[in-house]
Amino acid sequence: MTPRPRPLLGRLITATVLATACTLAGTLAVTTTAAADPLAAVRPALVDQRTPERYLPSPSPDPWYSNPPRIDPATAPGTILDTREVTVPPYNMANFGRGWQVLVQSTDSRDQPQQIISTILEPSTPWDGPGPRPLIAYNAAIDSLGLECMPSWKLTNDVNLEVPPSLQILTQRGYGLVVTDFEGPKGAYAAGRGNGHAVLDGIRAAHGFVPPGEEEPLFGDSRVVQTGYSGGAIAAGWAAQLQPVYAPELTGVLVGSSIGGVPSDYTALFDTMDGTLGSGLYRAAIFGLARDYPELYPLLNDTGDVAAHQLRDACVETNLLSGVLHTPLSTITDVDPRTDPTVRRVLAHNRMGAVDTAAGDDPRAVPTGPVQVWHADSSVPIGPGSSGIGDTFIPETAARRLVDEWCAAGADVEYTPVAGEHLSAPFTGMDPSLDWVDARARGIEFTGGCRA
Repeated sequence: MTPRPRPLLGRLITATVLATACTLAGTLAVTTTAAADPLAAVRPALVDQRTPERYLPSPSPDPWYSNPPRIDPATAPGTILDTREVTVPPYNMANFGRGWQVLVQSTDSRDQPQQIISTILEPSTPWDGPGPRPLIAYNAAIDSLGLECMPSWKLTNDVNLEVPPSLQILTQRGYGLVVTDFEGPKGAYAAGRGNGHAVLDGIRAAHGFVPPGEEEPLFGDSRVVQTGYSGGAIAAGWAAQLQPVYAPELTGVLVGSSIGGVPSDYTALFDTMDGTLGSGLYRAAIFGLARDYPELYPLLNDTGDVAAHQLRDACVETNLLSGVLHTPLSTITDVDPRTDPTVRRVLAHNRMGAVDTAAGDDPRAVPTGPVQVWHADSSVPIGPGSSGIGDTFIPETAARRLVDEWCAAGADVEYTPVAGEHLSAPFTGMDPSLDWVDARARGIEFTGGCRA
């Protein structure tokens, strides 16, 4: 059956609302074409003009994004292609010591070569623990589609709005940091496999990085622990799962992963995020997935074409705030995303947890180091005499299922329930997560998982 086209007025109204939300957040550029034709921004492109390039991020002022060196497919993932020294202002890192950014060879979700940027930071705070200074792979909740939203740009050229200030706390404790732009040059938010590859290649690069003028790797003997919440947990969780297959040399080096509020199964979010306050983030995740899975683009209707183009540079603030419109995915497509075979195939390929060998997954794709999964859980009261709330965006049942599936596959995983819901859990879960990270970084034996 041919889908019934939406009335043009309805498409224009919906697209205008989306564009207005972006304008209020300061993410839409004013072009001469838009100034001459006020409806240009909400006029859909002709079908033959709806190429994947139309929906990719605008060029970045960073030459590593706008004019990268030629990709040689034969270059091993994790190879450092270029290095530059950077400074992080005190409002982004109070105890900055030294910093570099490295351009690193990586692969996307389809195993195609791409280049990613990792920021390597050495704090001025000395390490007071046993052994060499540990290295923390800090995976920020980027949750964005634009290249100027990436940590490499935000940390060094903009104000990095990080709430709660976990990065600051980690550096105050004396850890080294590697912060990777794991969404890659396409800004592929929520493309879990590619995000995980990037994190692992950032760790590879940082672990072997020799500062210019020195002879030994700065973190060559360091234990590595990774963290991530929400969108950052997508990247960290996939990095943990893919590590034994994609980066087997990191077994015993990556000694722990603490992930919170992890969207491990996007199909579980249809009822909790689509058409709710989380709809802006959910829509952005679909647009981000399409950058690694362009077969999703033909499913966009006219409104979807306008939205994907106008929101191509949206940062997390826009994606989160636009959720107040409660716009469902049915606005941007005329297929049912719950049943469409293309959508189902892409979402299944990005489902973390049980390995699907029938789909070609390697049965070795199981975390080798211990994992902490922490989640806003309704079993934890928010205060004396009160009941719990639980994560209203990402069901706690999905987080518990991830733990069960990893445990059944042989991983050593601990589930840590925390109070609150998705937006407050970063605060309530910060201390148990950082304490868990500290224990792994100091070499304290892990005894709290499913192998205990």
